[in-house]
Amino acid sequence: MRHPDWLNRLNKVVAAHQALPAQYGLSDCYIIADDAVEAVTGKTMHGAAARRYKTPAGAGRQLRKRGFETVRDAFAARFAEIPVLMAQRGDIGVYDNNGEISGGVFTAVGFMTRGTQEIVFLPPTAVLAAFRVE
Repeated sequence: MRHPDWLNRLNKVVAAHQALPAQYGLSDCYIIADDAVEAVTGKTMHGAAARRYKTPAGAGRQLRKRGFETVRDAFAARFAEIPVLMAQRGDIGVYDNNGEISGGVFTAVGFMTRGTQEIVFLPPTAVLAAFRVE
């Protein structure tokens, strides 16, 4: 169920990540989606421990500890997959980032994810899979 003030909370997450540097465990493709999930539902996807990493290798270890190979697996364990073009603000998804599966959140201006240095907004057609956050 969505938090009564989910839209304002989601907008704050978007603004916060736009101001943060690209850094594993602070503002990366999993953290952005997880912060969005928390804004929308009031709970993170897999608990605070899943967010304790500072490197790509550490992020991978946290996923594997929970039985996931990719962020797509982590998202699918918690939320139902939906057609990408049915995704709404606050839903999360994944796209192919040069051979790596990367996560993000659907916003009013597109699919928000983390580039190498900055936040990027992609068209929904660039997204491989979407997950209904509720």
